[in-house]
Amino acid sequence: MIDRILILAIFIFIGIPLTILGIFYSLNYSGFCFAKMRYLSDKEKLIIAFDYNNREDTLPVYLGGKVKYYEHIKYASFDEYIKENPDCCSINHGEAYKIAQSSFIPESSFLDRISGLGFRDLTVINFKVRYLDENGNQRVQEVRLGNTLRNCGRPVSIWFDKEP
Repeated sequence: MIDRILILAIFIFIGIPLTILGIFYSLNYSGFCFAKMRYLSDKEKLIIAFDYNNREDTLPVYLGGKVKYYEHIKYASFDEYIKENPDCCSINHGEAYKIAQSSFIPESSFLDRISGLGFRDLTVINFKVRYLDENGNQRVQEVRLGNTLRNCGRPVSIWFDKEP
């Protein structure tokens, strides 16, 4: 007959730690940010993705079927951009790989997701790149940019091909 104290000790030293680890990894998998102790809101995700793209010195512009990189004129803030382009942005929850082309970024593995290094959402911004052409004239072109964000908001870029 197994002693009740032995069963209690097994439960305390094995069962409780496994339960705690299971909760931790489940929260990681669902996108919980432990550094901030909360989930990021959709607005925060959009702001992070916007700031990431807006701080770049050059952005792609499609001219004559070719991609050229021009130094773009940066926006002062996300609020300025969203006032000019209210329908610019979307978040595709859990469907990053149905939308993004597989050649850009590999799908996160299960281990990446439970460790918090993977991602599940795709933030898509129809970004209006303001730039100066070779003649010094200001031009604007809309470019579709995608970012996947890790649990606490570290972005990873996805560049979409120009749709015909």
